[in-house]
Parts: sequence; structure tokens; C-alpha cells
Amino acid sequence: MRFPGFIGDWKVKRLEAVAIKIGDGLHGTPSYTDDSEYYFINGNNLVNGQIEIYGNTKAVTSEIYLKNNKNLNKNTLLISINGTIGNIAKYENQKVMLGKSICYLNFNHNSDFIFFLLNTKSVQDYFISELTGSTIKNLSLKTIRQTLLPFPSLPEQEKIAYFLSLIENRILTQKKIIEDLTVLKNIIVKKLFENQIKFTNRDEAFPNWEKKRLSEISKEHLNKNPDNLYSEVFSVSKHKGVINQIEHLGRSFSAKDIKHYKLVYPGDLVYTKSPTSEFPFGIIKQNRTGRIGVVSPLYCVFTPQTFELGYLLHEYFDSSVNTYNYLSPLVQKGAKNTMNINNETFLHGAKLLLPIDKMEQTYIYTALSLLANKIDVEEKILIKYENQKKFLLANLLI
Repeated sequence: MRFPGFIGDWKVKRLEAVAIKIGDGLHGTPSYTDDSEYYFINGNNLVNGQIEIYGNTKAVTSEIYLKNNKNLNKNTLLISINGTIGNIAKYENQKVMLGKSICYLNFNHNSDFIFFLLNTKSVQDYFISELTGSTIKNLSLKTIRQTLLPFPSLPEQEKIAYFLSLIENRILTQKKIIEDLTVLKNIIVKKLFENQIKFTNRDEAFPNWEKKRLSEISKEHLNKNPDNLYSEVFSVSKHKGVINQIEHLGRSFSAKDIKHYKLVYPGDLVYTKSPTSEFPFGIIKQNRTGRIGVVSPLYCVFTPQTFELGYLLHEYFDSSVNTYNYLSPLVQKGAKNTMNINNETFLHGAKLLLPIDKMEQTYIYTALSLLANKIDVEEKILIKYENQKKFLLANLLI
């Protein structure tokens, strides 16, 4: 694919031939400070083409920052080269000092076209093929310097880069839309449980919420899978909830005989008892697939009084803080950092303030599910934009 008016072959050049400087950051750990606007970043700070400063990103003094100045400019590109490999970000005059896991490429001309070249699958695959190290992978500066890239004329570079930038900006906007909607949903759930948002029925208030244990508003079931009647094995993901295991992990990790696995009906809640990032004591999710499947016999499966109440519990436990506060007093850590908690203990944890009126549960479910559906639609739009970007990268950049 080429824009009209451009002809002629592209010229292949090494990166070192078009950059004025290629290097990496500080090999060592600087002295940190709590009072500075200069941040020390590494490869994990390069996300979605940008530099991200997290809450745990350390700061350094202005003296250390200036001492390690790499003459970064508005045309500089950054690449993660240690641990996290191949993330590309544009430098936009942030006050950052680079660690050794970041390679910088300084140019004396607009680098947008090169930014997109470095994000193509062929270049990323080349980087992966050249990695060194057994445990922690490394991408050498030599490999980056010798990377071969195809270049058309400067006007064609500018045309391609401008067009791809439009797609890139639209993707960033779409991600912001999803982020804002997700924050809105989380705020609504939080305020619901704090009784700051209340639903009414024809201007009449619903009964006050009541504090209930999970054992009072749900029932554990131990239904197994006789004769392997149900073949779909579910995984439970902190982001995707209850999901087909092959769809989530790429293949099945279940035993061949799953007769002893637990059935999960639509609307059931599943407690995994498996630690994951942000959720050190496990996660709690509702089966929203509309299908009957099975999960590991180690999981706790329980059925709420109503689907709507289960929906609200899923949203409540979607918060890592809520989940931690509920499970922390219940879980006993074993000698090898294993988790010990039986299902009865789990269901008899702290009381939660919950709506008991079924109509109010329905109102809440309707409002939250409409917002969740909106987020789902926006996520599907994002996938389309990202696929469009991949197609254009593959066909505009040869």
C-alpha cells in the first residue's frame, strides 16, 4: 500500500546511520529523594508509546538528573531492553532520568516514522530473535544499532507517519473513554455500598439495606460433573471474570477426566483461593457466560439468592481493596506461603451491607449492566482500531 504520487524503491539503512546517538541509561542505582520532580525510570515505564510515571516510581535530585543528562530531545525515542523487551515510547520533554533497561535514540529530525517502523511485527520479531540472557532477557545496543530499516523519501515518510498518528491518537482516545467509564462504574459501586446513592420505586424509598453474611444470602453447592456431561472448563480471571479456559489461556490445563470438577451454573459465584497480583488471597467472580461449565474442585462455588444480588457481589469484589479486607482475617498462611481457608469459613466472613428488596436489586443490576455493556462496546471498538493499526503497519511499512 502506498499513497498516490510516490514511486521508487525504499532504501534500507541501519539505525546507527540515521540516529545521532544511541545509548542506554545509568548502570547502577542512584540516590533517591522524596522531594523532586525528576524521576528515575526503567523499561516498565514505557507503555503504549508513552512514558508512564507510577506511584512507586522513584525520584532523584536535580544534581543527579543533570549529571546523567543524555541530551534527550523532542525527536528522541526510548526502547525497553532489559526484562520487558521492545516497548517503544516517544520522549516528550519529561523530567526523567534513564535506567540501564532503557535505550535512547536521539535524532536531529522528526522520528515519528521510525517510531512506527520499530513497532512493526518484523522489527519486534527481530528483537526477540536477538535476545541474550537465560533468566532475564536483554536486547543489546549493538543489535539496535545494526537493525535494518526501510526508508522512503522524506515526504512519503511524513505522509505515512501523519496518517498512522491519526490512528494512534484515536486509539489513545478510545482507551481514555474506556478508562473514564470504568472509573465511573467503580465510583457508582462504591457509593452504592456507602449508601450515598439510593434507588426509589415510584418516589417511595426501598427498605434499608441489611448486613448479611454470604452464608445468609447464598448457598454453596458441590455438584460434580457425572459422565463428563459438561465439557467446557472455565478459568477465572481478575479482569475477564469467568471465561472459557482455552479462550483465556490458549489451551486447556484441566485433567482428561473432569467428572470430579465442580459445576458452575449461570449466576453462580466462584472463589478461586489462588493468589494473583493485587488479589493476594484470590478472586471472587460471577459466571456471566450464560453457560454451564466446570471449574477446579479446589474452588468454592456458591449460588446467591438472586442473579441480581450475585451481580452486585461480583462488582463489590471487583475491588482489590474490598476483596483484601474481606479475606485477610479469614485466610491462614501455611509454612510454604500456601493459603488455608475452607469454604465454610469463607462464607461466614464479615457481614456485608446489601439490598434485600428484589426490585431494588433489579434496579441496581439494570443500571450497572447497562454501563458494563457500554464499556464492552467501547472495548470492541478499541480492538477494531488496534487491528486496523496492525494492518496498516504491516502494509504501509515494507
